Amino acid sequence: MLGASRGLGLGLAAELGTRGWSVTGTVRQAADMAGLTAVGAAAAFADITDPASLAALRASVEPGLDLLFVNAGISEPAGLADIDEAGIAHLFLTNAVAPVRAAEALMGLLSDGGMIAFMSSRMGSVALTTQDNKPMYRASKAALNSLTRGLMARLDHPRPVLTLHPGWVATDMGGKGADLDVATSVRGIADVIEARRNHPGSAFLDYSGAELAW
Repeated sequence: MLGASRGLGLGLAAELGTRGWSVTGTVRQAADMAGLTAVGAAAAFADITDPASLAALRASVEPGLDLLFVNAGISEPAGLADIDEAGIAHLFLTNAVAPVRAAEALMGLLSDGGMIAFMSSRMGSVALTTQDNKPMYRASKAALNSLTRGLMARLDHPRPVLTLHPGWVATDMGGKGADLDVATSVRGIADVIEARRNHPGSAFLDYSGAELAW
């Protein structure tokens, strides 16, 4: 799992571990490794925006993975007029381009039946957009959703490619006013992953398994 130092990533690593999965999660700082080891997961270093980091990770992981989950991302609350060009580039690289590049760099580690999953957001749905809060974050997640669909189209081996909405979750990113706790969200995400293991194809789903409009 790419991006498992805290919040949903760490919670999902713990939840999958309780279900018998052998989990390796990535962190960017040594201090974050203890959280993963505390929930029974292995910890490794990776930065999804750094190709050299991903190459080192690939060389250190045994092939035959059943799941490649890309969770890493950032939130940018700025409006269109408040974010500069460097901020836009960083947001779209981290939330849209780097996750799909990371999946492409590591998908050779997957088993024949292995699946790919990306943590996205309902806010990335163009069809469901009725508000304009966090417009740049919405646009970055819409770009991620588009790129995950493109990835599915490029695969030469059919496999599930899930784009997932975790709900509005009380994490550092989601804030204290969110209506879901981490345990509820990751339990639902794990259920969705296990239910879709033998269903190749692209799907945009929420943590309850409901399909979302792209």
